[in-house]
Amino acid sequence: MSVWLAIPSKRPPEEAEKCLKEWRERGYKIAVYIDGESPVPNCDYSVWDFKYPGYAIAVNRLCGHILDVDPQAEWIVAAGDDTLPDPNHSAEEIAEECRYHFEDFNGGNARDETFGVMQPTGDRDFGDAQGPYIDRVAGSPWIGREFARRMYGGNGPYWPDYTHMGVDEEIQAVAIKYGVFWQRPDLIHYHDHWGRPRKGEKMGMADRMPDFLAKANSPEEWKRYKAIYAARKAAGFPGSEPIP
Repeated sequence: MSVWLAIPSKRPPEEAEKCLKEWRERGYKIAVYIDGESPVPNCDYSVWDFKYPGYAIAVNRLCGHILDVDPQAEWIVAAGDDTLPDPNHSAEEIAEECRYHFEDFNGGNARDETFGVMQPTGDRDFGDAQGPYIDRVAGSPWIGREFARRMYGGNGPYWPDYTHMGVDEEIQAVAIKYGVFWQRPDLIHYHDHWGRPRKGEKMGMADRMPDFLAKANSPEEWKRYKAIYAARKAAGFPGSEPIP
């Protein structure tokens, strides 16, 4: 059994390594979709692409590669290079809990013990007046092998039209639709987001956005992704159906 972290990264290698080191120490294998020229050290698998296709397609490709090269891969954590693993549990410990949960949840069918999505929601301090963001999106989900293999007609766990935002909302909504979403407030994936307030700041005051995220966070991109998500939600997320 193995658990992978699958992330796109455009940060300089030394910055990405600060994040990846902690995942590696907790027992995760690392797959990185490199957006740019700089290699990321100490990866178990990497893909270079000078024409970044967006988060959804990048992670779908990584998931496909992981399933191909590692028949023992049971869970893939899709996150960013600014998210840290739960500090109190190893990858293997969490994977075992997920396997038993979804096997029972899916009627005791061993084939479906990895057909599910689990999101740690213990990072409670990053949010707004509506509450923690992580309750509303699966921003760093544990994606089971069978979910990654079967969803969206076998094309991966994410709808490909989302460039940056929207993937986390749809995967949560789709997993809920198919009855295989699990939130774990006892686990923490700390999201060291550029907009997260530091000591003495209030929400909205932080201005540490990396230059490479400017376009993805532009008003035009927010409008585009919200329109995609709203239309797909109203239609019941067409195309998300799993293969047998």
